Formats: sequence, C-alpha cells, structure tokens
Amino acid sequence: MSSNLSSLMLNLAATAIIAVIVYILSLLYPGMRAEPRAAVSSIIAVALVLSWRYVLARSCRSVAARTATRWKGVVTTARAAIGSVRRRIACFRACLAGEVEESLADLERERERYASERGKVDKLTAALATLTFQVCRLFDKPLERMRPDELGWGMAVAVSSVALKYVNEALSHRVTKIVYYDSDYPGSWVKSGDAENARDHFVERWFVEKNAGQLATWMREVLQSDLAQRSLIVFAQDIVPDTVAEVRNETCLIRKYLDAGGRVVWRGDIPFWYQGKAGDARDNWHGPDSFESGPWKILGVLYHNYRYEWNAPRGDGGLMWGANLPLEITPAGKDIGLAYPPRGLDARPVPCQDVHMTYVLVPQRDFSVLDVNIRGSAGDFALCWKKNFNEHYPHGGFMQYVPGDFVWSDVNDYFFRFAVSGWPLLFDE
Repeated sequence: MSSNLSSLMLNLAATAIIAVIVYILSLLYPGMRAEPRAAVSSIIAVALVLSWRYVLARSCRSVAARTATRWKGVVTTARAAIGSVRRRIACFRACLAGEVEESLADLERERERYASERGKVDKLTAALATLTFQVCRLFDKPLERMRPDELGWGMAVAVSSVALKYVNEALSHRVTKIVYYDSDYPGSWVKSGDAENARDHFVERWFVEKNAGQLATWMREVLQSDLAQRSLIVFAQDIVPDTVAEVRNETCLIRKYLDAGGRVVWRGDIPFWYQGKAGDARDNWHGPDSFESGPWKILGVLYHNYRYEWNAPRGDGGLMWGANLPLEITPAGKDIGLAYPPRGLDARPVPCQDVHMTYVLVPQRDFSVLDVNIRGSAGDFALCWKKNFNEHYPHGGFMQYVPGDFVWSDVNDYFFRFAVSGWPLLFDE
C-alpha cells in the first residue's frame, strides 16, 4: 500500500510539473507551437521524475533514516532520563520510608521517656507532699484534711508553700548553739587536746565558743529573755565549771537552764562528779553515798558501781564499772547513726528508769545485779541517754554520750549527731 501511494504521488507530481513547465514555456516562447512545447515539457518532466525517483527519493530516505536514528537516540536518552528519575523517586521513597520509621521510633522513645519522667514527677509529688506533712507536723501546724497520697502536683506545691512559711518562721528564731571550752578549767577523761579538737569541730559547724565566765553570763541572759528552749550547750570538757554549777543541788544555774527547756550535751566522765574551778582545780562532788553525789542531787540520775554476776553457766561476777558488758544500740540510737562496739569497757551506765530515752543499752539478760537494796538495780541500764526537765520542751534536757572503746578525737562526728538529734527547729550549718 505504501508503494502504490508513492507511485500515485510521483504521477501527480509529474503532471503538476508538466503543467507548470508548459505554462512557463508559453510565457517565454509564445510563438512556439504546441507539439514542440509538449515534447519539451514531457522531456523535462521525465527528467525531473527520474531525478526525484533516483536522487531526491534516496536523499529523502537517507534524511529520514538519519532523522529516525536521531529521534531514536533522543527517545533512548529520554527513556534513560525517565528511568533515572524513576530510580531516584524510588530511592527517595525508600529514604522517606526509613525517615518515617526512624521518626516513629523516636516518637515511641519520647513516649517512653515521657512516661518515665511522668513517673518521676509522680514520685516527686508524693515525696513533696509527704515532706510537707512532716514539716507541718514538726512545727505542730495543721494542714487541710487530706492524706499526702491524695495531693496532686499543683496542690502539693501549694501546701508546700505553707510549710515553707512555717520553716521561715522557725528560722527567724535562730537556735543559739554554744560549745563550752576553757583552758583554765580542768577536764577528767577528756584530755586537753581532745577537748580542743571537739571545740574546733563544733565551731566549724557554727557553734559559738564560750569560756566559764561567758557561759554563766549567757545562761543568765537566756533565762531572763525566756529563750532557753531555743538553745543548746555542748561541753567539750567533762567537768562542769563552778560559774554555772555553784552549788550541788537543784538551785544551781545550769539546772535552772534545764528546767527552762534548754539542752545540755555531755560526754566523758560522770556529769557533776566534780566541780571545776579556775586554775585547773576541782572539788569532789561524790562520796560513799551515791544519793549525795552531784549527778543525783542536780539531775536525779543515780550513778552507782553495782555488783553483778554473770548468769549460768559462768557464775562469776564483779563491779559494773570496768566490766566488759554487752551493749545494744537502740532504735533511737540507730536513727541518728550512732556506732558502737559490741561491748563497753570502763562504762558508767545509769538505770533506765532514771532517764527518758536510751540510745545505747546495757541489757541485764546476760547478768544479774546483786545490789538489790540499791534503787534501780532491777532493770536495764543506759549508757547513752537523755533526760527531760520540762514537758513543754521535749527537745530540751540533759544528754549523756559515752564513746566506748573509740578514741576521743575520732568520735566528734558521732558526738555532733548526738548533740543535735531530735531538735524541732532547723540548724543553719
């Protein structure tokens, strides 16, 4: 069909060419006859047709072939470009899918982190609420009638601000902390160097050092201003000076201070066993009658060297002072972190019935006291203890600390914990 179309096109082209040539010749040679004119036109037409068939057609095919080849290259290049674009799109989709997966993983991690942080916030809320209630109980202040576990974060913050107000009020009444040391006055078990170490330890923790004369002046001032309950005295030396223990009975200055709610913290030898005087002198405030000794007359605490014997099967015994008796740290002692050896050498315990709180106990389950005619021999004994003298200020009173086998200079930290334990107001360390 394509060849017939080509022949038809050639015939039409030849007819048109002949017509055009005849017309041109008629214009150029108007006198020429029709026969020669037709012959010339036919010859020219045949020549043109042959040239078209064998020259121009071949050229056209060559041009068409080159054009087709060029377009084929263009198409191939376009297809390659399209394929590259498709591959890039596929790669982009894969990368996008990876980014989406990574983003989802990050989102899941953030959700887990949020859950974890939310758990921490809930725990902090509970801790804040509990602390708030404890602070308000510490200062005997009422709060709204709800339990700590019922408080949300906002309410916990709100009520904690109330507790903070109570704390600020307490801090506005500063606790006066005194450490007694006087090189002109004697010590007993606590030697001069150990007393100086204790003095330095407490001064570093914002205690104010006072000698014998300054201590008496200050004690009279706090009694006059009715602020004894906001103060405490730590004795770095274990003999009371005559400036505050003028007489061996309840009318002395230091007993008045205790009756007013003050706190006295003692370590070392038996308190009020001696009276210290200037010039490193001392008077004995003890004798054969334990009920006439300084600790009983001033504190109402009986120090007596009881006779005892071990329970069966041992059966032997001796005097309590100097005995290697078993010791126990009570829950009160554990609460303030006291450390103690399992046995105490050269201890000076007192009957538990004479004191209000025991920190280190000498239990009688392993031995029996033989001095049944002496008061207090029927129960356990206290080595570290506290006795209160004013029921309105239970944090006040007299506190006795005995370090046992430890070196005196090594127990200052425990002595400090013991001295400030159970105080209802905050210490500005």
